[in-house]
Amino acid sequence: MPRTTQGRRRAGSTSRRVVAVLGLSAVMACTAPVGAFAAASPPPNPDMPYQATVAFRVSGIDIVEAKFTVLTVARIKGATVLYYALTDAEPGGDAWVLAFHEHLGTPYRPGAASEIGLIDAPDQRYYMPLSAGRDCLCSSPGDLQPKQGTADPVVGYAVMPELPASVHHVSVQVGGNVIIPDVPVAATAPKGGTMSPPVRLGSWPALPAQSRIASADPKLVTLDLAANTADPQKSVSTDATSTSVSLNSDVLFEFGKHDLTAQAGATLAEVAADIDKNATGEVSITGYTDSVGTDADNQVLSEQRAQTVRAALAPLVKNPSVTFTTAGKGEQDPVADNGTDQGRALNRRVTISYATKGEK
Repeated sequence: MPRTTQGRRRAGSTSRRVVAVLGLSAVMACTAPVGAFAAASPPPNPDMPYQATVAFRVSGIDIVEAKFTVLTVARIKGATVLYYALTDAEPGGDAWVLAFHEHLGTPYRPGAASEIGLIDAPDQRYYMPLSAGRDCLCSSPGDLQPKQGTADPVVGYAVMPELPASVHHVSVQVGGNVIIPDVPVAATAPKGGTMSPPVRLGSWPALPAQSRIASADPKLVTLDLAANTADPQKSVSTDATSTSVSLNSDVLFEFGKHDLTAQAGATLAEVAADIDKNATGEVSITGYTDSVGTDADNQVLSEQRAQTVRAALAPLVKNPSVTFTTAGKGEQDPVADNGTDQGRALNRRVTISYATKGEK
């Protein structure tokens, strides 16, 4: 039997997603939850997949009670499709329960049925529907309106970015903060005829053309569910015999420059204190850049930044057992995607590595 649950949403809020450490929240205009609906009747087509249901009540001009049924999450060429059924509890009710208003954080025009997403917990990623231009590759609320005077389940879709091959189950998020866990990912989309909306349960809505799916940028709608917020200036990796400190170049330098900023002194003083206390032998300082600019310019900039850090750090270190070397690797060895602002910021770094006194 499919799982049945109920959703809770808050009244009088504005839609907005906020990514935090191992968490995602979104707030929508809505009211208190309603009791869970009974399991839906078997679909007319016995081959129709059927995974889980969730019930929620949304307030707008009128209070709307709706039931959302996950039919399948399936792989298609270059993407992932979610098919679902939406049922109004009352005949003739409104089907705008999945619509976002226009706001920062989503690439869609207002009114798309885009308040839905996939959570890949092991890889800590959240996927929203793809967009071509500002057109959501998903159903519109108008497509989800049942025939007048009926409460027939109507089938909708959302085309999401392609999931990694290692992902076999996802959680489906609906309406802001309602989550349906452990939905299997099918290897292929279900077969069957398509029809024009509204599509009654038993058939499938037609998906966008493959060319539109291929033109969508998955980076715009893929969010990380984890972020290092403990210290934005540096990250430290240690083991029994060594320490590596990665300094954020945006704290040390202006963009494209190699002169230290006023903020850099305090950060380097902390590193110097640890070198004095724990380091032995060679301290290696290596500069890295993002992929903006030419390879030659990035190589020179990375070398200059490493040398600048050495010139400032060495006088702060009183430990006579250490020596310093510098190197620049330009845009080599990226630690994040250079296709995003966040990734490029992580790649602009200076690492300081040294053996600790525990090493023989």
